[in-house]
Amino acid sequence: MTLRSLLRKELHWSKRHIFVLVFLLIALPLFFAGTSFLFQDVIPREVPVAVVAEDESVSSIDMGLVRAGMAPYTEPKPAADRAEALRMLERESVYAVVSVPPDLRSGETTFTLTVDGSIVPFQSSSEVIQNLIELELNRIEGADISIEREIVGEEKQLPEYLLPSFLMTLMIFFAFTYVPYNVGRDEVVLDRLRVESSLEALLASKLAYMTALMVVPILVFHVIATYYGYTIDSFHPGAVFVLLLSFAFMATLSATVVILTRFSGAGQFVNLLVMLGLIALSGLAFPLGFFSPVRTQIAQLLPTHYAMVAVRSLMLKDSSIATFADWIAILFGLFVLSLFILEGAIIYYRRES
Repeated sequence: MTLRSLLRKELHWSKRHIFVLVFLLIALPLFFAGTSFLFQDVIPREVPVAVVAEDESVSSIDMGLVRAGMAPYTEPKPAADRAEALRMLERESVYAVVSVPPDLRSGETTFTLTVDGSIVPFQSSSEVIQNLIELELNRIEGADISIEREIVGEEKQLPEYLLPSFLMTLMIFFAFTYVPYNVGRDEVVLDRLRVESSLEALLASKLAYMTALMVVPILVFHVIATYYGYTIDSFHPGAVFVLLLSFAFMATLSATVVILTRFSGAGQFVNLLVMLGLIALSGLAFPLGFFSPVRTQIAQLLPTHYAMVAVRSLMLKDSSIATFADWIAILFGLFVLSLFILEGAIIYYRRES
């Protein structure tokens, strides 16, 4: 074959795989370059921190002064009492709790900065934030303030902290790559299915089977965690349930995209973009506030963020699943809604076929 014919062959291949090339050559560079604005400060300045009075004698004026002093380096959030603040800490609504003592300007006063030992990426940053807040609060007239850092819960190592994040990333990856591929390859048998069965039955069996298969990688992670002696409950029943529910929800969405795009390459392209977006923007590894406020706001809109917090807390902190009952209920509701959307996509596909 001549060079010209070989080049014509490559051009023909490119035309047949245009969506793959567009994804690799245009969409990926656009995604990574376009989301670069989400990564701003090295030292986190928007980390949510609960501010709570030690007792009822602390005045609202003093509480306001403390919040104002913390604002340049954190995002102060009010809490009714310490019990509520610690619950917020467990749910990662905040990443530290500052307890304000009475008599702010009566001489030497000691604040308490409480952080969770399991949130490893925040440990070093919390020491920096502690010093910055202390410096800022000592500008209050008549104040002589020191801050003591208190760690609640068992301190974890970085590999232990990251293991739940890797598991959730794996769920997202399988849901938006393997599921669309598996569903798409059955396009050739759809005519026979219309006689012998239904598309609903095909998809229901696939989604149920693949969701059950996700127990295997979870078990593999559990074996590895046990082998390395990690102090983490990597096969916590509640965490496994949230992981499988998250996978079922995402797998249903990816299958819906495949049906709506009529098994075309466009569906795989869309699913890959969704996968990249969820992995990058859900806050799977780093606490909220480590990057820009925009990224924090986006993460708080994604169900994968709340699922990740629940899984991490159940595995690392031995939390009760009841602590996250509201989030899990919403996730289950979204899963049910996704099933109805999938059924609508199937009806649309039949009418257009």
